[in-house]
Amino acid sequence: MIILGSLVVLVIFLGTGWAIATEMFQQRTWRRRVASGDTAILVALIEEALVTWRRARPPKGVSAALWAGVQGVQLVAVTENSATVSTSAEGEFRTEGGQRVQVSTALDEAIALAARVADMMLYDVPNLHLGAVRVDIYATFAGEGGVPVQRPILTTEATRADADALAWGTMTAEEILGRFATVYERAATGQGLPIELPPIEGGLPAPGGVQGEG
Repeated sequence: MIILGSLVVLVIFLGTGWAIATEMFQQRTWRRRVASGDTAILVALIEEALVTWRRARPPKGVSAALWAGVQGVQLVAVTENSATVSTSAEGEFRTEGGQRVQVSTALDEAIALAARVADMMLYDVPNLHLGAVRVDIYATFAGEGGVPVQRPILTTEATRADADALAWGTMTAEEILGRFATVYERAATGQGLPIELPPIEGGLPAPGGVQGEG
């Protein structure tokens, strides 16, 4: 029985060691491919992170509305060292005295959301160290015939050099975006106005180029 138990422990130990070694090798392979300018693996790493965020519950202190915006992030384009993503934000309402009143505009929510997404894209994507990330935020407007359409109300481009110099935990979202290349327009009512987005750099590679190396 002692010998059998020792063999079981040895098998578990070897299996665990093999799994850890395989994972470390795979991570080194990914980082090497990213460093070589392989945009296909860069896309794969970002998409994997986005899937994880979509399945996760809101972290403590993060509102459900803000986290819904994080979970709605879509990858738009990549270059060898940057990524462009987009998502949407809507105003927040609550009932007061039997009436629904607005407590934050879509632009207020977009500012908080853009800061959060920039932070996560720069620091929370495993095995990836982006040099810059651009975040475009859309909101819903009434189009022709009252049909709802989404238009951009905010764009920000955060470089790692600027981001690394920030005290994220002590700054407001608006202060954070003020350190980046950020564009938005606020009407006299406080509502966000549609803006023109700058051209998007890069693109998305054709699928099929993310297999591991031997």
